[in-house]
Amino acid sequence: MSATPDPSQKEREDDSPDPWQQHLTAINHAISADFRRALAAAIVACLGLALTWASGGVLGENAPIAYFQHHGKVATICAVAGAVVFFAAGVTAVRSATSEILHAVPSRVGDDRKVGLRWICLVAGYLLVIFGTLGALNVPISRLALGASITGVILGIAAQQSLNNFFAGLILLVVRPVSVGQKISIRSGPIGGPYTGEVTDMTLTYVRLDTARGELLLPNSTILTAVIGPPGVFDDQPDMPQAPASQPAADPLLAAELPDRRA
Repeated sequence: MSATPDPSQKEREDDSPDPWQQHLTAINHAISADFRRALAAAIVACLGLALTWASGGVLGENAPIAYFQHHGKVATICAVAGAVVFFAAGVTAVRSATSEILHAVPSRVGDDRKVGLRWICLVAGYLLVIFGTLGALNVPISRLALGASITGVILGIAAQQSLNNFFAGLILLVVRPVSVGQKISIRSGPIGGPYTGEVTDMTLTYVRLDTARGELLLPNSTILTAVIGPPGVFDDQPDMPQAPASQPAADPLLAAELPDRRA
């Protein structure tokens, strides 16, 4: 006599969660939005890089696909489009990956060190994307040497203040005379002062100072040459309890003459 299957048991088996689905759900919860965005942007950047490489680049004539060898204009358009896609997706991937790295940093690490790590990751990632874009376009770096030197001199003269702030920001991130969350009072010749407040952010160009009258953006070059101290250090009359004025000592000769005058 064969046993008939229990319908309720079959329904329970159908309602039981799939273990693979459980694993996928757990992985989805474990992976953050920044990681997914960085992964998707990296895949798109690789596709753009592959398109640029297949078309032979803008200045290159060694396209591996015969169609692009016989259609130069189409190859140029595809190379430029792939390079633009690679650049945009690469920048997005760098920013998202940097945010994910900062989230993975333990909380015991100070905010100032996180700011330094953030800018190191961004600068390294942006340089990688720029040189990757030039390489994808098959632009020979040797041809850019002379133009880059002339352009560098022109930009150095035109953007001298910006470059000063940039390199001053790197020095501030390494030396760290101030840190994020620190309350300071600052005085400098170019900007006057004193300005008292809390440092809320440090970038490669400015330091954000939250004062009682609002937020200030102080250039890094000014911070590097300024005098910095604790709040109230530059006050002309610090809030300190003053000792009561002492009574002048009595003159003994005058004290001896007073009884004679009264008499």
